[in-house]
Amino acid sequence: MLGRELENRANKLVRESKERAEKAKRQAEKERIVRQRQDERQRQFEEQKRQQRLAEEAAAEAERLKHDEDLETNNGVWWQERLMAVPLEANVAEQLGIKRSTDKIRLPKSAGDALMSQDAPKNGAMLFELATSAGRSVHAGVLDFSATLGTVAVPAHLIRNLWGLTTCDGQCHGDVIVTYRRLPKGTYVRFQPRSAGFQEAVGESVEQVLQASMFTHSTLTQGEWVQVQHAGTLHDLKVLALKPQPAVSIIETDLEAEVDPSVETEEKLRAEEEAAQQRLQAMQRAEEEAIKQAMQDANLREQAQADREKIRQEKAALLPPEPSSNAEGPIVSCLFRMPDGTRASRVFLQSQPAKMLFDFADAKGAGGLPFGGYRLVMQFPRRVINAASVQTQSIAEAGLTSPQEVLLLEAVHQAELDAT
Repeated sequence: MLGRELENRANKLVRESKERAEKAKRQAEKERIVRQRQDERQRQFEEQKRQQRLAEEAAAEAERLKHDEDLETNNGVWWQERLMAVPLEANVAEQLGIKRSTDKIRLPKSAGDALMSQDAPKNGAMLFELATSAGRSVHAGVLDFSATLGTVAVPAHLIRNLWGLTTCDGQCHGDVIVTYRRLPKGTYVRFQPRSAGFQEAVGESVEQVLQASMFTHSTLTQGEWVQVQHAGTLHDLKVLALKPQPAVSIIETDLEAEVDPSVETEEKLRAEEEAAQQRLQAMQRAEEEAIKQAMQDANLREQAQADREKIRQEKAALLPPEPSSNAEGPIVSCLFRMPDGTRASRVFLQSQPAKMLFDFADAKGAGGLPFGGYRLVMQFPRRVINAASVQTQSIAEAGLTSPQEVLLLEAVHQAELDAT
């Protein structure tokens, strides 16, 4: 008994030791997985930070290169500032006697000080790019440097271009980034009127009208909408193209101008082209459908002809041999005249089923008539044999008792078939 008890205790100790070892192993594995996941998250976090740092460095490098490029373009002058846009008082430029007043902005004194310290006037008239956070941009000249600190006063023309032609309240809608730009002198501009009435209104004086309007501008930007006045009416024209760059100065330069067909005209032409294209596509679809239908009809006809030929052969195969002239029982020689002009003849026993007359006609093609869609007619006097009425009759019972009979195949209309 004592030995057994000791053995049980020993086994229990071994079992408990194994369980503790397994538990410790599972715990170690769990901790390993946790550490592995933590290491992976840390690795991903560090990689994300590295990618973010690389992106920031790339952006900074691109910004530096852009700054250097702008600095070179601007002949060593650089100035940029985010300013709160406010409307410029109407007609203030005209009151100051400034002709090119349509796109003149008013900047704060700090901007003027920064530009003068870099000798910006050496590049000629000081010009600027105004850009919104929405990505719209336009260029302008400067009226003076008397704006309130932190603001830029913007005329109505630029407000319309920066915040949309539908901006009717004359108010600015957000800050703008104002950047000093040294622009090349423009040599070419291509306009597109919004309304087709522009060309009709100005006629041959389009060059003089455009020239008079351009005298009120300092710059032009591709995509900009300008207003041209003629005979008391304002016309919107879009700047489609410029040379030598997408933004140019038009101060003291000869500018070649072209005018494209209006937006309305292009929309009308585009609508007409789309309508013509739709008509062409509809005709093509109709033609394709007609071809498809014709092919289907041809296939159906071929199938119908194949089915008809199969039935004809089956009926011909079912006909018994033609009886001879000395056959037992009375006979009748029948001449079948088909509607297509063909003829067929055969001798029948008068005791044979009358249905065999139709089977023989079908075996000969029934002159093109539908199987079951005709009746047999004997003349002088006129007698009619319908397939439905002689199903159980013999040829003699159907009325063919003469030695010779002539049978005409006469088409039966569907209404007559339905009535039988």
